[in-house]
Parts: sequence; C-alpha cells; structure tokens
Amino acid sequence: MTTLKDVCIFVADIAPLLTCLGTFIYGVKHFFKKGKAYYLQIVTMGMGCYAMGSFYHLCQSITTGDIADGFTAAYLGRIGFFLFLFTANFGQIDGLLDDRTPSLKKYRYIALIAPATAALMYLPCAFADMPYSTKISLSFLWIAAIFSSYFNFKHAIISDLGFGFVKAIRPYNICALILTFTELLLQVLWVYYDSAYILIAIMIVTVVFSVMSVVTMIALKRGVEAWKI
Repeated sequence: MTTLKDVCIFVADIAPLLTCLGTFIYGVKHFFKKGKAYYLQIVTMGMGCYAMGSFYHLCQSITTGDIADGFTAAYLGRIGFFLFLFTANFGQIDGLLDDRTPSLKKYRYIALIAPATAALMYLPCAFADMPYSTKISLSFLWIAAIFSSYFNFKHAIISDLGFGFVKAIRPYNICALILTFTELLLQVLWVYYDSAYILIAIMIVTVVFSVMSVVTMIALKRGVEAWKI
C-alpha cells in the first residue's frame, strides 16, 4: 500500500532528477561547443552532479524504502553541484567583477551575510539525533555551499564597473543563491523527514528547487549571451 511518505519521497526524488538532468542535457548539447564560455559549461556540470545524486537517491529509496546514513553518492552529487557553482564564479570571473579597489570593499563585507546565513542553517543538523557520519557528510556539503553562496551573493550586489558583466549575470547569481538556500533548506527538512508535515514541506520545497534549476539555467544563458567585451 502506497503511503504519504512513499509519495512525498518519490516526488522529492524524481522532480529534481528530471529538471537537473534536463538542464544538463540541454547544456551539453548547446554549451559544449567551440567558442562557448566555460562559465556555461561549469554550471552545466554542476546540474549534472545534482542529477547524479538524485538518481542515486531515487534508486536507494525504491530498493530499500529508506535513506542510508553516512556518506553516499547523493551527498557526492550535491557537493559537486556546489563546487561547480563555486568554481564558475571564483578566479577569473571574480577578478573581472572585483578588482580589489577600496571602493568595492563594502560589497565583499556585505556578501559575508550569505555564508553566515548558510552556516546558521547547519545548526539544526549539528544538533539532530543522527549518526556522526551523516553529520560529517552534511558538513562537507555545507562548506561547499558556504563558499559558492559568498560569490553568488557578491556578484549579485557588486557595483558594475562599466563592462556590463555584473548586470548581465546578476539574474543568474540571484537565482543560484535562491537555489543554494532552497537546497540547504531541503537538507534540513530531510533530517526530520519522519513527520508528515515535514514530508509535505519537502515535496513543496523540492518542486520550488526543480523550477528554480530551470530558471537558473535560463538566466545563465541569457546573461552570458548579453556579455559585452
């Protein structure tokens, strides 16, 4: 007999799998071509990582009917997702948007709000009654998210230096930031998924994440195409 728990977990697994896999396939088809920006390709790989983690999670829930403790491929996929988001903005792109002049210092400080908020969201997981192996796995996920959220937020608020880069990719960075905190909220909810209300919340937030994954890729494509050198 199918229960509410089964339905919620299935929706929470299949929705992000389909959307992230779809955006990954689209990205591979359209962005992995000569002359295309690596920025597009890096974020596409992040979507692929998330899809991989969701596929593992779906297979696990179908075969065992439960969520395994400790480090799994599901965590690996999500850690990879955040690391790719971080890599896309770190380095050359950050150097273009932030030339380290004193006038931009305030944006670097304001951007710390995002990682600080992300770190606070880990507290329910830190104090939850679950194995230390799972807490450690979640901590690696959170660390990756903390770094990626900093650059997404900084690039969303930093002043445009006149080259059009900030304005072009600001929608993407805002969407990626929403995507990040939606995923972190999902991870917190999964810790307490035994409650019926939490299961429904997981299903709703997962749908939001799935929609935002598509919106994020659309914003990314439009932003990169609007770059003017």
